[in-house]
Amino acid sequence: MNSKKPDLELFAKIAMQCGGIINDIALRFHVTRKTVAHWRDTDQRYRAALDEAQEATLDLCESNLRKLIAGVPAIEVNENGDKVFAGWITEPNLTSIIFYLKTKGRNRGYVERVEVDNGDAIKPKTLTKKEAAELLNSLKGKCK
Repeated sequence: MNSKKPDLELFAKIAMQCGGIINDIALRFHVTRKTVAHWRDTDQRYRAALDEAQEATLDLCESNLRKLIAGVPAIEVNENGDKVFAGWITEPNLTSIIFYLKTKGRNRGYVERVEVDNGDAIKPKTLTKKEAAELLNSLKGKCK
């Protein structure tokens, strides 16, 4: 196999065409995955080209996810010449919506579990019998 490092411009072009997937890039250059990883690890310019290709692919995925979330509406023109909603060509995808909310909407509470950072953990307070009795008495009037 040929392990000679290609011209940076060609590498960047192939990396973009391959979506930044190392195995696909290796196949195009007739080298091993390890060789492509070596180019990436020893030359910051090749790392930047690979990172850019991977970011572009991530952007494409997010763009397609957005289409799945929004769906594709069918629009018709009514008898008055107004455009109106006429159903769905592709309905919004519930799984995609849930995935997006669980990943990008975490800070708004769309999570299935609460993650606690030990640095900010709330330490539980143990009440004495006297404190518990006082709390119970104070709540009795409010729970009617």
